Amino acid sequence: MKIEILSVKKLSLDLQNFRTIPQPDELHAISAMIAINATKFWGLMESILEDGFTPTDNILVLASGKTKLTVKEGNRRVAILKIIHGVHPYDSFDVPTEIVERVAALKPAWKQANLNIPCCTYDKTEIEALDRVVSRTHGKGEKSSRDQWKAVARARHNRDFKKSQELGLDLVEAYLEHGKNLTPLQK
Repeated sequence: MKIEILSVKKLSLDLQNFRTIPQPDELHAISAMIAINATKFWGLMESILEDGFTPTDNILVLASGKTKLTVKEGNRRVAILKIIHGVHPYDSFDVPTEIVERVAALKPAWKQANLNIPCCTYDKTEIEALDRVVSRTHGKGEKSSRDQWKAVARARHNRDFKKSQELGLDLVEAYLEHGKNLTPLQK
């Protein structure tokens, strides 16, 4: 495995993405990702438009041959960047109007800064190692997979970092601090 900066234009979406049935091409693959959860897809696009590409999770790429670079983890993020950069025209999808306007208003510097992204590239001989990493994130029953935040964790983040009101959380925390019928372990 090696870490390298790659142009989104050189990356191929995974047409065998486990989230969907096999797709004939990237346009169909993107349409399928949108169909699964359009709200989350467009929400992720809005986040990328607002903050740029942030490498919080690695884009995992399988290199096969000299030029084939298939995204095995990060297909939605790469698909979004491909739409933003015009690799796939956004009129091929039912893109919300406000997103079309935001893409049209992007400065060339933003586009340049978000064209090349860090990727962990695995050679085809490393397919098992790549699959182990993907399984940790998404695999059914993987003990080491990402533990999704529950309601309390989301509310704490919302209150503490986004400065939003979370009255229910405030009430729960006051009870935990002052309640007399719970043991320290229960709290």
